[in-house]
Amino acid sequence: MIPLIDTSFDGHVHTKLCHHAVGEMEEYVQQGIRCGLRTLCFMEHLETEIAYQPPCWLEDEDFDAYFSEGQRLKQSYGEKIEIRLGVEMGFNPQATETIVQRLARYPVERIGLSCHFHLHAGSHLNLLSRRAQSLDRLAELGADMVISTYFDTLILAINTIRCDVLCHLDAVLRHLPGIRFSDSHCRQIVQLLDALKAKAVALEINTSGFDYRGTPFPAPWIITEALARDIPLQAGSDAHQPQEVGRYFRQLPDYLQPLRPR
Repeated sequence: MIPLIDTSFDGHVHTKLCHHAVGEMEEYVQQGIRCGLRTLCFMEHLETEIAYQPPCWLEDEDFDAYFSEGQRLKQSYGEKIEIRLGVEMGFNPQATETIVQRLARYPVERIGLSCHFHLHAGSHLNLLSRRAQSLDRLAELGADMVISTYFDTLILAINTIRCDVLCHLDAVLRHLPGIRFSDSHCRQIVQLLDALKAKAVALEINTSGFDYRGTPFPAPWIITEALARDIPLQAGSDAHQPQEVGRYFRQLPDYLQPLRPR
């Protein structure tokens, strides 16, 4: 039987350059080798025209350092592990043209799509943060509306801008207690999966979810719907510390097998 996912490939790894992770890029590569990975893809945060503090993404000068160090590591470790240099592109509907221009500026080898911010009253609130400055305000705005806007934004992004993989699909408001998706949200998710299929975009199985809720992102039913559409699954640890590279990958084959559509 063909494996549902390649666990020798970690497609979502960060570094200290994003200002909320720790460790040198080389430490992540070395950990990937220790884990037996064949391929490690750095995917650093690219956010555009976001009004939020403190910044949790790379500025242009950070990307210069990122790609420079990445090329050095490719040369140093290329015989032991394949290293790819990607970006986790945070989609901002108000800055689409600028995003495209920034992506064209660098030798990006893989683009992951995400949406981390909700625009309100001229500033942005962080959808994935546990910080009260965002979480309390998002709760006041209403979780149903915020979640609906999140999924609409991802659907728009898939149909607007090129990407390779959709990251942590259902991690929105992950720190807000009692979050449940409505029937309307589930229909949006199905629409999003249909867009992934139409645009040949993979779905990330983000193993950071094991630490947040005991299962990866996205939820099992979403994975089953993706498999029913023959959408490729790609593993990502979302590592923010070197020791998190490849986390829980050994569990993925057994976890995913029962989710095959019958």
